[in-house]
Amino acid sequence: MNLKKYNWWMISALTLIPTIGIFGTLSYGYNYGIVWQEPLLLISGWWLAGMGITFGYHRLFAHRSFNAHPIVQFISVILGSAALQNSVLKWSSDHRIHHKKLDTYEDPYSIKKGFWYAHIGWIIERKNIKIKGVNDLCNNKILAWQHKHYFKIAIFISFILPMIIGAFYNRPLGGLLWGGFLRITLVHHFTFFINSLCHYVGKRPFDSASTARDSWWVAYFTFGEGFHNYHHKFQWDYRNGIAWYAFDPGKWAIKFLSWFGLTKDIRKVSEYNIMLAKLDSMKTIIQEQYSNMPVVLIKNYQDKISSLQEGANKIVKSWKELEKEIINHKKSKIKDNFQLAILNQKRKLYRKEFAGVINGTTILMLSLKNGNSLV
Repeated sequence: MNLKKYNWWMISALTLIPTIGIFGTLSYGYNYGIVWQEPLLLISGWWLAGMGITFGYHRLFAHRSFNAHPIVQFISVILGSAALQNSVLKWSSDHRIHHKKLDTYEDPYSIKKGFWYAHIGWIIERKNIKIKGVNDLCNNKILAWQHKHYFKIAIFISFILPMIIGAFYNRPLGGLLWGGFLRITLVHHFTFFINSLCHYVGKRPFDSASTARDSWWVAYFTFGEGFHNYHHKFQWDYRNGIAWYAFDPGKWAIKFLSWFGLTKDIRKVSEYNIMLAKLDSMKTIIQEQYSNMPVVLIKNYQDKISSLQEGANKIVKSWKELEKEIINHKKSKIKDNFQLAILNQKRKLYRKEFAGVINGTTILMLSLKNGNSLV
């Protein structure tokens, strides 16, 4: 074991914080009881720091999936600092490389090196700190200020502020333990689970070749980041959970602030491209089975897939033209709600027709699974 390989300051910090956070909080609660302010401080701090990461660090800065007013940028930077995950510039640099080099050994937190490495091992390695691929962010004065003063900001927000809040109800140590150490422990490891667990558990409906997976239940602990397969397929989308019911407070906050002009230029993948991704993923799964099939059966499946793809291409071609027409209609000074209603009905029709293609491909997948020949 090469001890020089590791950053022992980082190992010490990532050992002490959860140790104090878990056992220190349990001991303090046992000896002095629990008051309602402390669980509230934990949950609210976890929520704010988590949103600082998903809303600010991740979607606003790393992926530029929307633009935001400087006040919103500043607040998200401060909240993200409370997560103790480095400055926006360093975080975004690592994350952009992660997307570019996904599933290779060049990925900073490559799952190819194992669950533990992707979760926390990459953090405790001794490395030369390199910030690259973020030239578009370097001219942002807010980010430059945060990067320069990161540790002072992070220590104040993460430890001193919870202790000050605790002092207001005469329990500064309780505030520090619940709102500082324990809260940081939860923020750290649920964020780390996105790099580790979300590459092990879940489904891959948008890119079957990627290790990234959609785990809806992880989204509840990571503020919408659990829909990881979709995110790696369409990283520029401001959403992670695309269904209206998908738990994704990051997308809700972005959309809500847009109503007041605080966020704008929100980037969103078209519905037909999402459906095409689903179709491509299903086709890949089917084609991977060809090596175990007789030639005649392969030809049978290829013909059916080709027919389904041809149908999908025709739908998408018409759908694209429809979307252009809808955009032009909305920009027109003359508003015709009846015409817009007709266009929206056509969109529903294309959506239904494409769903039929998806269902047809699903039947092919099921027939393969059940060993049917389709003859």
